[in-house]
Amino acid sequence: MIRTDSQPPRGRWLAPVLVIFIGTVAYSNSFHGPFIFDDNAAIVKNPQICSLNPFKYPSLGPTTIAGRPVLIFTFAADYKIGRLRVETYHATNLLIHLLAALILYGIVRRTLLGMGPNPAPRSATWLAAMVAALWVVHPLNTQSVTFIVQRAESLAGLFFLASIYCVIRAAEGGGGWGIAAVIACGLGMATKEIVAVAPILAVLYDRTFLAGTFKEALTRRWKIYAGMAATWAFILLSLHTGHRETMVGFHLGISPIEYARTELNVIARYLHLAFWPTDMVLDYYDWPIAQHWSDVEWQGWLVLGSAIATLIALRWWPRLGLLGAWFFLILAPTSSVLPIKQEAAAEQRMYLPLTAVVCLVVIGGWVIVRPWRALRWAGGTTGCLLVILLARLTMERNEQYASALDIWTDTVAKRPSNTRAHVNLGEAWAQAGIDFPPGSPEAVGAASNAAEQFRIVLALEPRISHAIFALGQSLERLNEPLAAEDLYTQALSEYPEVAGDLLVERGNLRARRQDWADAKADYLAAIQANPDDVEPYYFLGVLYQQLGDWNHAEAELAKAVVISPKYKDAAARLEKIRELEGVPR
Repeated sequence: MIRTDSQPPRGRWLAPVLVIFIGTVAYSNSFHGPFIFDDNAAIVKNPQICSLNPFKYPSLGPTTIAGRPVLIFTFAADYKIGRLRVETYHATNLLIHLLAALILYGIVRRTLLGMGPNPAPRSATWLAAMVAALWVVHPLNTQSVTFIVQRAESLAGLFFLASIYCVIRAAEGGGGWGIAAVIACGLGMATKEIVAVAPILAVLYDRTFLAGTFKEALTRRWKIYAGMAATWAFILLSLHTGHRETMVGFHLGISPIEYARTELNVIARYLHLAFWPTDMVLDYYDWPIAQHWSDVEWQGWLVLGSAIATLIALRWWPRLGLLGAWFFLILAPTSSVLPIKQEAAAEQRMYLPLTAVVCLVVIGGWVIVRPWRALRWAGGTTGCLLVILLARLTMERNEQYASALDIWTDTVAKRPSNTRAHVNLGEAWAQAGIDFPPGSPEAVGAASNAAEQFRIVLALEPRISHAIFALGQSLERLNEPLAAEDLYTQALSEYPEVAGDLLVERGNLRARRQDWADAKADYLAAIQANPDDVEPYYFLGVLYQQLGDWNHAEAELAKAVVISPKYKDAAARLEKIRELEGVPR
């Protein structure tokens, strides 16, 4: 039962203000970090964010925001305000994070106030503030706040926490809070699938801190929980419209038991970062699959033991068991048996589970030092120092997000076998080379670094054909066109599935040095290899135009437009040629 708070109003307001202040300071250097990685497909190149109607444009595929209308709407609002000004998106991410911290503060404080004569109202306020402060500045949350597209996690977390808070207020007899709990849960479900466990945890919380038994909780507030459960319909909608079948499911060559074994090691990694957050990684593409039980590390076995202990604690020590259930159930949708093969580990998944870890440390520490005044002061001082230290680590992590080069250099240094990280670092260097004046030492150095990364990719995972094209382009920027041509020629036999694209690239290279006959032969061979590809028709039309063969140029460009009416370059050239018909050339 929630008891009346007799603390003076000043303390109740000062604590959350301090939480907001330190959270703002910790992320004050994150506002200029560019769009990176998944941001480009989900935001920069995604027409869905161009309208406040999240259903106006069809999804472009399995991006992070596909099938999540509430999430899409927030990005559309940012686009409406500042187009693609990155500061707007960062400001919204920080606002979401700060609001989530305030709601966490409210949940913890009201929970402590309902636990009996200890803690006192003043202690409950400052313990809740310490939990919220440590969580809001913890560097493990940077991936959900500073990495823009991972707003999916923080926004879902905000609605998740809001639904639990509304249940607490409804138990106090507040009018309308039950409806608000259902609305918050529904918004969360339409943001990300992790909110699916919110109704379950709400009932567990009710049984543990409010009603005392499951029967009493369901009897008193069955309408709220029925309404929250009804919002599971949004999950079905998300799975239907999100095009995630290429990323998630049992058909991806990894069994549920293999994935579960793998996740034991992954969760152990998350817990390591929760207590020692100094080596965060943006991308874990190379995380090894645990194909046998012998591949589970000893830390993973401790995780399994903790999960079993949580089940026992739910029966005999329900308050402790609730923290364990909060941790494991929130991780369950992404870290149990449903395979996400290319993203077995992702630090943003710890956004909400981290609250359970912080609560356990802060409240558990307070229980230990409570009998001794001196130790209470020492504990409070230690907590404040931890807040400062974690805030500093968060600011340092934000600095690594300052550019694509910085974050991918950091990722490659920590995960040297991660081919996807090498690809992205190579592309970052290639873009840097384009930004410098052609032929300058900086441009040459950037192209050389890009080529090095793509060679590493091909050595680690030769089947990544994308690296062939990127390496060839880097060789051209290094003024080594013959080496690029040899690379494409050799790749034709090794990568028959992309032979048409390789022929187009080689043809373009030959056309740039005015080797018209060989370029023409490459384009014709590309058309034969893939008759439905628009590019060889377009480039063959350009070649004929350069040779002054206007009739053949018009014919090939017309074929390109028929295949792809939205190919603007082909349509523009064709229109120009037709305008010039009859004009002496």
